Amino acid sequence: MNLFGIQKLYRAYRAPDQLIINGGIVTVPLEAKITRAAPTVVARTGPAQPIEAAPSTPAARVMSAMPAGSAEPAISTASQEPAIHEPLPRPTVTTEQPRAPVPQKPSGLAQPKQPPQPEYTFNHLVQRARFNFSAIVGMAETKKRMLAAAREILALQDQGKGTPQGQPAAKSRNGMLFFGEPGNGKTLFAEALAGELNVPFLSIAYGDVASKWVNETPQKIKAVFDQARRKGAGVLFIDEFDSFVKSRDAGGAHSMDQDMTNVLLTEIVSLRGTPVVLVAATNFIDNLDRASIREGRFDYKIEVPPPDFEARRAILNKTLYTAFGQGCIYTGTLTNLAERWEGFSASRLDSLGGQLKEMRNDGTFGPGRVTFDIAMKAMRLLQGRKGKLPENVKPIDEIIMPEQSREVLRDLAFKMKNVYNLEKIGGRIPAGLVFAGPPGTGKTEAGRSLAKESDFAFLETTGAKIVADPGLWDKLVREARDIRPTIVFIDEADDVLRDRRFSNVATLTNNVLTTMDGAAGRMRDIVYIAATNHLEQFDSAALRGGRFEEKILFDVPGSEDMARYASAKLTRLAGSTYEIMPDTRARLLDMLAGRSIADADAVMQKAIDAAAVRALRESVNEIRPEDVEHASRTVLNEQELA
Repeated sequence: MNLFGIQKLYRAYRAPDQLIINGGIVTVPLEAKITRAAPTVVARTGPAQPIEAAPSTPAARVMSAMPAGSAEPAISTASQEPAIHEPLPRPTVTTEQPRAPVPQKPSGLAQPKQPPQPEYTFNHLVQRARFNFSAIVGMAETKKRMLAAAREILALQDQGKGTPQGQPAAKSRNGMLFFGEPGNGKTLFAEALAGELNVPFLSIAYGDVASKWVNETPQKIKAVFDQARRKGAGVLFIDEFDSFVKSRDAGGAHSMDQDMTNVLLTEIVSLRGTPVVLVAATNFIDNLDRASIREGRFDYKIEVPPPDFEARRAILNKTLYTAFGQGCIYTGTLTNLAERWEGFSASRLDSLGGQLKEMRNDGTFGPGRVTFDIAMKAMRLLQGRKGKLPENVKPIDEIIMPEQSREVLRDLAFKMKNVYNLEKIGGRIPAGLVFAGPPGTGKTEAGRSLAKESDFAFLETTGAKIVADPGLWDKLVREARDIRPTIVFIDEADDVLRDRRFSNVATLTNNVLTTMDGAAGRMRDIVYIAATNHLEQFDSAALRGGRFEEKILFDVPGSEDMARYASAKLTRLAGSTYEIMPDTRARLLDMLAGRSIADADAVMQKAIDAAAVRALRESVNEIRPEDVEHASRTVLNEQELA
C-alpha cells in the first residue's frame, strides 16, 4: 500500500484501536468496519439518518457532518482555511450513551488478540531437604565452612534490616561456589545445607531452563530467581554451573548463550540482600569466566574434596551392607580398604557393593565374607582399565638379567601381590625403584613383567617427554592415583632426575620428588620406577629413603645365559619355515659375546630378513652362518658408529 492509501485509512480510522499498522501492512479491525463513530450533531429535527461510509475527501467528510437540510457546513469560517491544507479531526459522538456491543457473527471469525505473556513456574523443583549434615559422616571441616558461610549470609541480611536510618548498613554477601572432582557429593552437600538451615531447597540444572526458542532460556532463568525471591528464605542451587556460563570472548559463544550468561549474572547480583542463599557447583572451575565467579557474585569458594577416612569407611560399610547385609566383611579388611583408597570419589566407593553383587552372581566368588583380594578385583572392574600393558609380556623368570637382580624382582612382585597380608605384619612395599644398567638390558621389559605378575596397572613415559611438557607429569600422576594400584615407569629418567646443580630443569625435578612424598603423606599402592643408563648422574635427593630407595642392577648376560636365550629365540624365529644350517648357532654366539639382549634380538631378526630374501629369490629356506655375519656387521657396527 502506498503512502496516500495509508494516510486515507489513517484519517478514516485513527480513533484508538481502529487501525493496526505493522510495517507496510495496515489492518482495520472487524469492529471498526461494522461500527463507525457517529458525527457531531448540532441540531436534529427529523429522524436519525444512517451513517454512511467514510467520505473519500476532506470536503466530503465536512459535508457529511452537517445537519440535514443545512446549506452551509456546521463549522466556523475561520476553520475553513486550514481545512483546505490539512485533514480535519475526525468527528466524535457527543452523546453519553454507551455504544451497543457488536453482535458476533455465527461464522466464528476469531477476534484479533494480543498473545499472552508466558508464565513459568518451578514449584515442582522446590522441595524440603531430605537430610542435613548429620547424615554425612566425616568431612567435618568442609561442613563447618559451608554452614558458617550460609549463616553469615543470613546474618548480614538480618543486620541490614535493623540498621538505624542514616547509618551505613553492613555490606551484604552471598554466593557459594562448590568446586572439586566429579562424584564427591557437591549436590549432596547443597541439599544437606538446606536441611541444616531448615529452609526450602530449589535445585535447577541446565535442562530445566533450556529451550529451543529464542530468548526463552533467559526468561526461564529470570523466572527461577523470581520464584526463589518470592519463597523467601531458602537455598537456590545451580548444578553444573559451567553449562550456564559460556565464554563471552569474541566468537566464544552464540549470542543467545551470551544473553543467558548476562541475565544469570545480573540475577545473581540481585539476590544480594535477600534471604536466599545461592549455591552453585562445578567440576571445572579453571574453565569458568573469571568475571562470573568474582567476589561480589560468589563471595565464598569452597572445595569439596574426596571423602576423608571416616567418610570412606562409612560409605563402604553402607554399600556392602546394602548388597550383602550385616557382617559381610571383617572390620579390619574394611578399615584397610578405606585407608588405601584415599582420593577415590564418593560415587566410586558407593558403587563397590553393586559390583561385588554382580561378581557373586557371575560366580566370581562364592558365599562367605568379602575378602581383600575380591574387593580389589571389584575396584579394578569399576576403574575399567589397567594402563597400557602389551599382551606378550615375558614372565620375570624368562628375562635375561643377573640372577641376584632376578631374585630381588621376584620377591618384590610377591610383596606387591600380597600387600594386605604384608602390611598386617608390619611390612611394606617401596615407594620407588631404580633400574640401572647399560642400554638394551631389559629394564623396560622387567617393569612390565613386574606389573603383570603383581596385577598392578602400568603407566609409562620418558624423561624427555616430561621435560618437553611439564604438565604431563601432573597428568600422569592423576591418572595413576585414579587407577591404583599402579606402576609409574619413567624410562631414561636421568633427563629429569639429573643432579640439580648441573641441571636446567631443577624445578621439574623438585616437582617429581615432592609428588612422591605426597602433600599429606605418601600415596599408597603407587610404585615409581626410574630406568637409567647413568645412575651416577642422579640427584642424591632422588636416591634417598622414601623415594627411589631400592636399586636393581641390570647387565649384559653372561655367555651361558646368552647361549640359552639366543638358541631358543633363533629356533622360535625359524619355526617350520627355515632350516638352521650347521655352525650357524656357534657363529651367532661368537657375534653376541658381551652384547645386550636388545642387540641379540636385532641381530637375529636381521639374519631372518637375509634368509627371507634368499627364499624369495632362490626358493631356498635356510639360515646360514653368513646371514648371521652380515646381520652382525649391519647392526653392531651401526650402533658403534652411532
